[in-house]
Amino acid sequence: MVTTTTQGAVAVLAVDAPLNAESSDALRSAVEALPRIGRPQLVIDLSGVPLIDSAGCEALLDVRDSVCDIGGACCLAGVAPLCRDILWAAGLDEGFDVFQGTKEAVASYAR
Repeated sequence: MVTTTTQGAVAVLAVDAPLNAESSDALRSAVEALPRIGRPQLVIDLSGVPLIDSAGCEALLDVRDSVCDIGGACCLAGVAPLCRDILWAAGLDEGFDVFQGTKEAVASYAR
């Protein structure tokens, strides 16, 4: 459901299921399992997510807040059009930097 990889100093969490009440805890757990060294840089790859519900939106906010609280950064990549519309309707489009793919998202941390 959530696969974690690293690209340099950036952790990439790829979600491959609808981000809803059933799967949102898996995202939170994946973030909690990351090493707490330095300032975490996190990309959440949503290219495998066909739908996000309110619990999924809440999980994204929780993850962003927990990473930012310790001086890190979090962005989204690969957001499908329907999910982008859901994030916009929920007002989350302004709370995250959103990139077309993980390559662009990871590269954004090099700036």
